[in-house]
Amino acid sequence: MNCTNCGKEIANYAKFCDGCGTPIVTQQVNPQAAPVQAPVTNDDQENKVIFILSYLLFFLPLVSCPNSKTGRFHANQGLLLLITAVAGSIAVAILSTILFSISWRLWTIIPLFSWAWGIAVIVLVVMGMINANKGEQKPLPIIGKFTLIK
Repeated sequence: MNCTNCGKEIANYAKFCDGCGTPIVTQQVNPQAAPVQAPVTNDDQENKVIFILSYLLFFLPLVSCPNSKTGRFHANQGLLLLITAVAGSIAVAILSTILFSISWRLWTIIPLFSWAWGIAVIVLVVMGMINANKGEQKPLPIIGKFTLIK
């Protein structure tokens, strides 16, 4: 294998050219294979706790490591989760009010909606935290495909 910048012969396992210091980019052999995730860098390992906490405080990675793409991804997922949790809580409150106004006897099932929504949000938080701990950038189910923070 030769360096694309200076042409010097380099070892197959080298990550940088010994002659000019250019990073060596290896290409994927099978283009039909699943896309390879971005390699985990030292910065990502050092900021893993911040990425995990971004599902509770979405702005934390934006403040502590603003140039990290991984940080922005997890901050985006945390913000989406916050917006979803608030919107869902408002919807549950409206539904509870409607049910209570239909009949006061429905007051026994009204808390079930709140509990179900709370459990759903907690499951999404835990899923995001587990992905951040593994160093993966998997979007959350249903809400993760949207991008608010680029």
